[in-house]
Amino acid sequence: MFRNYIKIAWRNLKHNKVFSFINIGGMAVAICVALLLGIAAYHEWSYDQFHVNRSSLYELYMEEGLPNGKIAVGANHPAPLMAALKHECPGVGQVTRYQSSKRGISYNGKTISGIIGFADTSFLRMFTFPLLRGNIDALRNRDQVLISEETAKNIFGTADPLNKIIEVKIGQLMKSYTVGGVMANVPKNSSIYFEVLVNFSSLLEWYGNESSWSYSSYYTFVQLQEHAAVPGVLKQMQALPVKYMSEKLESMKKNGVQPGKDGLLLRYGLIPLKDIHFDNRGGWAGISKFYPWMMVIIAIMIVIIAAGNFINLSIGRSFTRAGEIGMRKAMGAQKGQLIAQFWGEAFILCSISLFAGVVLASFLLPSFNELFRYHFSMSAVFGDIRILAGIIAGFLLVTLLAGGYPAWMISRFKMLEVLKGKLNLGRKNIFRNALIVVQFSIAVLLISCTVILWQQLTYLRSKPLGYNEHEVISIPVTPNLRPEVHALARLRAALAGDPHIIAISGSNTNFGDGLDGGRNAATYGFDYKDRNVKTNWTMVDYDYLQTLGLELVAGRDFSRAFATDSSAVIINELMAKQLAEKDPIGVEMDVIRKMHVVGVVKDFNFRSLKEESGPMTMELVPGMKPMYIFVRVVPADLPLAMDRVQKAWRTIDPEGVFEASFLDENVDRMYRSEARLAKIIVSGAVIAIVISCMGLFAIAVLVITQRNKEIGIRKVLGASVSGIVALIARDFLKLVIMAILIATPVAWYMMHAWLQDFAYHVNVQWWVFVLAGVAAVVIAFVTISFQSVKAALMNPVKSLKTE
Repeated sequence: MFRNYIKIAWRNLKHNKVFSFINIGGMAVAICVALLLGIAAYHEWSYDQFHVNRSSLYELYMEEGLPNGKIAVGANHPAPLMAALKHECPGVGQVTRYQSSKRGISYNGKTISGIIGFADTSFLRMFTFPLLRGNIDALRNRDQVLISEETAKNIFGTADPLNKIIEVKIGQLMKSYTVGGVMANVPKNSSIYFEVLVNFSSLLEWYGNESSWSYSSYYTFVQLQEHAAVPGVLKQMQALPVKYMSEKLESMKKNGVQPGKDGLLLRYGLIPLKDIHFDNRGGWAGISKFYPWMMVIIAIMIVIIAAGNFINLSIGRSFTRAGEIGMRKAMGAQKGQLIAQFWGEAFILCSISLFAGVVLASFLLPSFNELFRYHFSMSAVFGDIRILAGIIAGFLLVTLLAGGYPAWMISRFKMLEVLKGKLNLGRKNIFRNALIVVQFSIAVLLISCTVILWQQLTYLRSKPLGYNEHEVISIPVTPNLRPEVHALARLRAALAGDPHIIAISGSNTNFGDGLDGGRNAATYGFDYKDRNVKTNWTMVDYDYLQTLGLELVAGRDFSRAFATDSSAVIINELMAKQLAEKDPIGVEMDVIRKMHVVGVVKDFNFRSLKEESGPMTMELVPGMKPMYIFVRVVPADLPLAMDRVQKAWRTIDPEGVFEASFLDENVDRMYRSEARLAKIIVSGAVIAIVISCMGLFAIAVLVITQRNKEIGIRKVLGASVSGIVALIARDFLKLVIMAILIATPVAWYMMHAWLQDFAYHVNVQWWVFVLAGVAAVVIAFVTISFQSVKAALMNPVKSLKTE
């Protein structure tokens, strides 16, 4: 019997090629999209889940009240906080500080760049980063390091790396370390990433701030005791600022900062390790939680659209199989046998679709990886039992819904009605219409989201940032350059007199996301006239304002003609506002040392537009060895200017990687996750529209087939072609308009919530929804019209004769 079912199913598929193609094609595309988006969402959710102690690990952050009533949140903490947490908070089991940066690693004259992680000895007891060879206690020794397997291979090749001596650049010095062990490579889904692990004391030796509570620059993680509750531990932590930051608290009170509802001006908070990939209060947020959920929602929406097509077409096609159904019932077929027959056909269709969808996904996976910067492989995907189980469960669910419901409906037909050709599918096809409304609601929702997302991205990329981003090249100074190489001075000499170059300067911070992946930032707080002032801080060389195109509004630029400029700073307007001086020029600030203000520039956005611009202080460090060199070039021929800069740089660093980029490219890289989301939603909208239209087209074919006799009679009575087209299209367009009314408020709410993540954003405009609605109506009308016009032009005699 089962063999007979398969034969009948295969025969039906061959006889109805259009419907089979629409069903299999739509479902295969939907499965492909769902598979790719599902894998991507699963990858994002899997971040940091591999740590054995993940349920008891937390990252520490601090909330600080501001005079304007707002709350500043930061995850950088002072070095002595670790000891205070260990000794004064009983609920805290272990603590580690952590910081990482890209630095040069040398061995036997060979130098590579790598991410150096600085951590305390408790780090490897708290986190799960396995050691493959060597001694795990090597991290206890200040002169030993642990390196990753890949780094060992890159430096030593096939030789044994243990006990070999390498040099790591710490600050401006190359420091020697013995390789004490080789670790497994850090997983791709780890927020914390390093290639070499060094004892934290090396960092403290360089910065010399081990006992300072005013310098906050280190991430701090805690592991709670087994039965310790987070609220209780936080209560213990809140006593620390009172004990160790009394001067800061007094200063905040003088500044007029009002305590929160809990009476605190400064308060600690804890972020569970499993959430740090999504929580922007910490220092590891990769993307918003919104993104993986959006991927899953889009995947589900597209599967719903394809499944809706499947159900509508299966039920619709039952009209053409009325004779077969009636004959089976007359021959004594039971309801269960009919369900098995029709569900079996649906199962075969879904199985073919699954196979086609997986093949399509395999084919598209390399492009998907390249487009969204993932590293998936199908072997790894199907090697994960959880993903495989999810695919099988999703397939069975879709098959059950898409094939089971039509099979159940068809089995309920009464034999007499079927034999008379009078099938009753319910009053006015409510279920079919509801599915069409759902399909187009999803399509309109995605179109609206696409337009608003694109508006926001365009706004982010076009908003003036207050500096010249189009004509300035940013060159990361390769970490492997020896400290004695004065790269900035040599580049100035190499490009002197070049007509393509306007100005050159350097700094220890970059703008946007450079190709080196670095985005350094420093913040200082100091007392000024009994008030605490907090400012972002960057060290710069001469010609910085001219190179970046910063606009001076008061005072002057740094000048080699003034010997006193070695202790000079230039501030922005927000910093000047904090000083609250009528004329800030000449004001003396006691920060690291005593410095005086020589100029004020207009505010500029040195951070992402997700955050508000803040106070900035630029300290002149003559002859500095910057981490980034900026070259402003003439706008006439930017590629040629870049080529000149590259040739000059090769004379300074012939072996290093040239990772220069224009600042506007750096800015674009800051919004990669938004651009990625835009691509996903645009792709989803296009696929949703195409699959919806395929289904609408097929339904229109079925409806017109059923109304052939009516159309023939209307033509005999004098109906025009346009009148018949309008008659057929009217019912469908009513459903599309209903979908627009449902989708519009949902789209507005979703995008309004998403835009709140940005300090600077566009407003949601009403015309976006009108545009999306008109687009949906036009697309639906064109889809229906093709078949409607064909029916209206048919010879009425033929129609009536056929009926």
